[in-house]
Amino acid sequence: MSAQTSQRRGLPGELLALSVALVLSGLLSWARISWNEVYLPGALENVAGIDPRGAAEPFAHRVLVPRLVRFLCEHVLPGSQPLSVFHALDTLFAFAAFVATRRLARGLFERRWMVEASTWGIFPLLALHYVASREYPFWYAWDMAAVAVFAWGLVLLRERRWAAYYALFAVGTFNRETTCFLAFALLFTGWRSEPKLRLFSHCAAQLALWLAIKWWLRSLFRRQPGDVYQSVWIENWESLQDPLMWRWYLLAFGGLWLVLPFVRRRIEPAWLRDLVWVVPVFALGMFFAGVWSELRIWGELVPIVLLAVLAGLFPRPRD
Repeated sequence: MSAQTSQRRGLPGELLALSVALVLSGLLSWARISWNEVYLPGALENVAGIDPRGAAEPFAHRVLVPRLVRFLCEHVLPGSQPLSVFHALDTLFAFAAFVATRRLARGLFERRWMVEASTWGIFPLLALHYVASREYPFWYAWDMAAVAVFAWGLVLLRERRWAAYYALFAVGTFNRETTCFLAFALLFTGWRSEPKLRLFSHCAAQLALWLAIKWWLRSLFRRQPGDVYQSVWIENWESLQDPLMWRWYLLAFGGLWLVLPFVRRRIEPAWLRDLVWVVPVFALGMFFAGVWSELRIWGELVPIVLLAVLAGLFPRPRD
């Protein structure tokens, strides 16, 4: 049987999987929007640009999804409710994260059951972070988009599709600042294989692009209330000393992050093993810039932790 024939026979099953994933994405987004609160500085009307007061910093810098919703409501779907459009886009972003994770898993794992487990596993983990967590039950328009951008950024990095990667990096930076950690993903995964001059050139280019976009957004919204950056390390340090707060840390990634340090050395392939270093760097950055017990801030790491733990628990047999 030819590979082409085999692919054609597998097409119905793949279409069914994508259909189920789209339904699950819709349910996840519905639950996320319905069961969480719209936090005042990032309120629905505010971030959509409908409220003339505008959004406070740093929410004002996360313009991608809100401005897209405003454009669709005003020019493409006149009369539509912004919340419905936000829900539709949120669904598409969750679905995009699923597709990206599936593509990563197929490139990393030879065993089909590992591909399926890691792919479908993102839904319960995302639900834990964005629905089950009640410490900070807030809904933000840019969260699911950030997960999709980061997951596809990893795909494009691994496949070295630079034009598409830089375009996604630029667009994603208008959504959330965490695109800067994609540069660390490149640094860690390319350290062994890439010529150092080329590697540092790419990292420098991404840093320059990130800073240019952030500077431009800062100049556009400098009159908005609030601060572009607020250090929260004292709050995080105090919460680490509170045993009650650890229930949220244990809930993160379904507790899989506790396993990761013990299985990292067993992870194959090496690209995925090196990618794991993004996790502590991300955590260090969020120690100062994000509230650790607000589990929604960890969404971008869900595909990495899930793939890495699965690979570490069930390593590929060595030849």
